[in-house]
Amino acid sequence: MRERDPATNSFTPKRRIRRAIGWSGIALALPFFVWLPAGFVPGIPNVIEVFGIGGLRTPAAITIAGLLLAAFGFHEA
Repeated sequence: MRERDPATNSFTPKRRIRRAIGWSGIALALPFFVWLPAGFVPGIPNVIEVFGIGGLRTPAAITIAGLLLAAFGFHEA
């Protein structure tokens, strides 16, 4: 009987944790991706109105952190 490679087994505990980290990263970045086009709708403030030009670093940092978590979580998924 051949042994299965643990890297190909999708039910290992490490893979579940990494996949959860990936989904939490997507959940962290998703609101800003949705807010960007929603800001063009009249009545919904855009990101610049809320944070200002100098404050755009905050949502950008949150979005990039979420994307980095997603990249880590789904690496070799």
